[in-house]
Amino acid sequence: MWLEYVLAGQDTIHWSTASALYALAAGAVVGLGYAAWNIGISQGSMAILAGASYFIPIFSSLISALLLHAPLGWAFWQGAAMVYAGSVVCWLATKRSSESKNKH
Repeated sequence: MWLEYVLAGQDTIHWSTASALYALAAGAVVGLGYAAWNIGISQGSMAILAGASYFIPIFSSLISALLLHAPLGWAFWQGAAMVYAGSVVCWLATKRSSESKNKH
């Protein structure tokens, strides 16, 4: 991507204080996300971590939509609700399966 940018010879990136702060904030959030994931894997509850892994893309889309002033349509929220409902159903099924194995 950077090679294409250099070869194009056009000045299409316009840096400002706001864009630099967004880039720094995005880098910090990604770094914190990886740190939280590592802590969750090594010390946390896998059930909470699995639940968060389904919710984070929805949260990320919401923040992106707010920053870009792009509304999320009804279809997005329907899909998000279906993913959330599916994750709850899977969690309940896994929980029931592990409880029945412990009884026998």
